[in-house]
Amino acid sequence: MKYLITTALAYTNGPLHLGHARSTYIPADILTRYLKLRGENAIHIGGTDNHGVPITLTAEKEGTTPEKIVERYHNEIKRDLDSLNIEFDAFGKTHSDIHIETAQEFYKKLKENGYIYEKEIEQFYCPKCSKFLPDRYVEGTCPHCGGEARGDHCEGCGRHLEPTELIDPYCVHCKSKPEVRKTTHYFFKLSALKEQLKEYIENAKEMPEHVKNMALSWIEELHDWDISRDISWGVPIPDNPNQVMYVWLEAPIGYISNTKLLGDIWKEYWLKNNDTKIYHMIGKDITVHHAVFWPGMLIAHGEYNLPSAVVSGGYLTLEGKKMSTSKKWVVWVKDFVENFEADYLRYYLTMSAPLHKDCDFSWDDFQRRINNELIDIIGNFTHRTFVFTHRKFKKIPIVDENRLKEEDKKLLEKCKETIEKVDKHIRNFEFRDGLVSILHLAREGNIYFQNMQPWTIEDEERLEEILYVCCKVVKTITYLLYPYMPKKAMELLNMMNEELDLGLRGNELKKPKIIFKKVEDEKIKKMKEKLKKVEEENKKKEEKKEVKGMDLIDIEYLSKIDLRVGEIKSAEDIPKSKKLLKLIVDIGGEERQIVAGIKGHYTPEELVGKKVIVVCNLKPAKLCGVKSEGMLLAGENEDGSVVSLLTIDKDLPAGSKIH
Repeated sequence: MKYLITTALAYTNGPLHLGHARSTYIPADILTRYLKLRGENAIHIGGTDNHGVPITLTAEKEGTTPEKIVERYHNEIKRDLDSLNIEFDAFGKTHSDIHIETAQEFYKKLKENGYIYEKEIEQFYCPKCSKFLPDRYVEGTCPHCGGEARGDHCEGCGRHLEPTELIDPYCVHCKSKPEVRKTTHYFFKLSALKEQLKEYIENAKEMPEHVKNMALSWIEELHDWDISRDISWGVPIPDNPNQVMYVWLEAPIGYISNTKLLGDIWKEYWLKNNDTKIYHMIGKDITVHHAVFWPGMLIAHGEYNLPSAVVSGGYLTLEGKKMSTSKKWVVWVKDFVENFEADYLRYYLTMSAPLHKDCDFSWDDFQRRINNELIDIIGNFTHRTFVFTHRKFKKIPIVDENRLKEEDKKLLEKCKETIEKVDKHIRNFEFRDGLVSILHLAREGNIYFQNMQPWTIEDEERLEEILYVCCKVVKTITYLLYPYMPKKAMELLNMMNEELDLGLRGNELKKPKIIFKKVEDEKIKKMKEKLKKVEEENKKKEEKKEVKGMDLIDIEYLSKIDLRVGEIKSAEDIPKSKKLLKLIVDIGGEERQIVAGIKGHYTPEELVGKKVIVVCNLKPAKLCGVKSEGMLLAGENEDGSVVSLLTIDKDLPAGSKIH
């Protein structure tokens, strides 16, 4: 069996922070190192994602070229990954000849197989700049909260948007109002793959359950995918050199093109066969892209293996708050490794929570876990074993295991059980559970050492047996710890003069030194003070900042909002929009036409008859050219994958006031 492990392609608009490391790179490195350690044919493929509108905007803002932005951050990202001891068999870029060629070949195959078609759409065009405007080139007012918003997203309420939904839109360059013009785009027939994708997801035995559930819910509402953009930075579409491929079409193809950096061997991993497992290690925010869109592309292409599993890591918060690079509420990898051991971060982020769950990075908790777990348990057992063995014998004693006592054999049996447990956990992407098992073995080693009291034993033969058992446990811990903490594991091996396997050779021990050093209070204090300063600066900015819809309001202001119970009488699709539905809502003796961004979360049929909460005194607005005379209240989860309309828990007639 061959294993291909990929990590999400880091976007070259900045260096890496701890969230990237936790969700993606550290788990992938643990898995790859472990499989290689066990003698498996495994490779780790990574790289950077270099195209898309944000990079062109950054380049324009800095007065430079997209190529220079890409080169700068590609190098910084690779530096960060190297500093965390993340190893790759190949690490490439999407802005490269091999990737552009591979992506264009892939596109041609999709078209040849009948999955690409042309369609005329309406898009904002700036007459002053003489160009069509992709989503992030348009800003305006959010139709939902009234705050400032980009053409794809509102920072105020967090909703995903389309440029044509914005109220009072303007071009980010010249600030003039764009006009809607017709343009021809290319679409991928994703909707035609619904049944094949459903079958693939349901039969993917190694796919984590939470990923399956998310993918299946999206598959129910598949729409064809606009895969072209009217910009120059990107992979040119073979049919139209004036347009480039949408980044989410071409970027995943980077997994293939980066594997090609290894030469013809790439075919053994990607071309269809039953002897390869492909694991995509990603962050939770791009789960659907990898579990639905990308497999859809591979199915439509027809010649490549599908992922065996998409392993998504949860979000990482910082001191209980969402990380924000714009607000500098973040810990950069570079800053961390300048102050602490990289392997300490690998340990802490793995141990904090199961990979699929969100977790928090806290400086106090980091110090506690490193000092009280890693050092007091693993560090303590390995160090006291080395010190005592070196003092008594200078080398690792080798004994006949048949002559060992029952308590000795029991601990050696625990070693075998731990090896089996860790193997199972890592192969099931349960990285935390594997590390916990190693910690438990070290704890058992400490208990054994304490119970045996080798410092009281005068019988040299018995002392040899006890220290042999201790060294055997240390070697097992070192072997299993290597994928998690490669640098520290190699330091332990070097102390033992041993190789990276499970055997003991009786070599001479080097003079023991402390390998696991405590995290000092002063360093933690320094990092906390740095964050506190950022927090104070952000607070001052927020106090000065006046953002529509984000100011604190009093009870008098609240009383101005007219909320009523509404009953949906009819609902229909708005063909021009991927997200909007047109509703007719009875608000008590009056019917209102309301446009709501809930397509994909509700079908028109299931909305009819539903009692909802309506903001009735909102100024009318046009969304996608359709008049909207109110707004429905709804809740949304963090990544926008689940939207729920607010309803009433007791039956009230339409028009009832909400207080």
